[in-house]
Amino acid sequence: MNVLVFSSGFPPLKGGIEIFVYNICRQLTNRGHRVRVLTQSSNGDREFDRHQRFMVHRYKYSLIFSSISTMFKIFCLLIKEKTDLLFFAHFGSTHMLGGVLAKKILGIPYVILVHGSDFNAYLHGFTRIDRLASISVLRNAKTIIVNSSATKSLVESHRYPSSRIHIVNPGTDIEQFMPCTDIDSIRKQLDITNKSLLLSVSRLVRRKGHENVIRALPKVIDKIPDLLYIILGKGEEEARLKALVQDMKLDSHVKFVGYVSEKEKLYYYQSCDAFIMTSFEIRERDMNDYEGFGIVYVEANACGKPVIGGKSGGIEDAVIDGYNGLLVNPKNINEIAETIIRILANKEYALRLGENGRKRVKEKLDWKVVGGKVESILQMKLH
Repeated sequence: MNVLVFSSGFPPLKGGIEIFVYNICRQLTNRGHRVRVLTQSSNGDREFDRHQRFMVHRYKYSLIFSSISTMFKIFCLLIKEKTDLLFFAHFGSTHMLGGVLAKKILGIPYVILVHGSDFNAYLHGFTRIDRLASISVLRNAKTIIVNSSATKSLVESHRYPSSRIHIVNPGTDIEQFMPCTDIDSIRKQLDITNKSLLLSVSRLVRRKGHENVIRALPKVIDKIPDLLYIILGKGEEEARLKALVQDMKLDSHVKFVGYVSEKEKLYYYQSCDAFIMTSFEIRERDMNDYEGFGIVYVEANACGKPVIGGKSGGIEDAVIDGYNGLLVNPKNINEIAETIIRILANKEYALRLGENGRKRVKEKLDWKVVGGKVESILQMKLH
């Protein structure tokens, strides 16, 4: 196959969508397909692109006529590269009308990877022009790949045929994210020895649920006084969360680390006793903002760690309750506290959940397995 991938965000930018799309490109290339990526410029992109086995075409985003420019670039690359298939790495509107034109004029089909919040934003959250364009983009798609059962239900609710929707859960690299046998030495490097470690890794935004975890900590500390809650990431909620920690006098039990390197992130996963992200759904008018899946749960599981997730959105595809982790009502502070205690106070139970998680990732969620699923779907849609 000769595939053109369009994504507004792509590494070296960081984020779940960027990780998912990059690894699809990498796996398709490894399987012998010709992949080209069209994406925006970002800091450090030249160095990053130089090390890839596929070609990356970058463009500078401009607010003025940006949609027309993107449509033109997509159309020209499809012709120049003699493309078999156009792959939209997320849902969109006017920028993706180039795909609709290519289908109508050139007969080149396109597939869309939908993550959840992207779908809601363009169909309900932006302008009327975006909504109209998005409807056209949706109706003309050859097929749609979604990241979870929840996202599939969302797309189905907009009258897209269920038979043309395929679920592919995001994955991780089991050779990168793996358990460590010498946790004590890693903890010394991170200066977090003699603690029961609870970890979160995400952007600091409201729906990720950090506030409710912090509010649950006093009850947990009564049972587990050596608890340390480590938060990796930055975002708009950082100042408010830090103020909350101070107000609750939890400074010695909560540590905001910010952004870290991939190596340091791995060390934190390997060092923690449990991972937690109690994301919840935010509903505003016709738009729902929710966790489409949650790659961080998979990364923690790959390191052999039990996970705690909010019973919301696509998280139930990532966290199999009672098997690789536990699901909680993300708004129930007492339930969050009791679940943290249940895992941290029972090391054998925590170990079993973590081992199950690692096994599941190896069998179903390694990027090689995920890449094979995507390849099969794309090949099927070309015949």
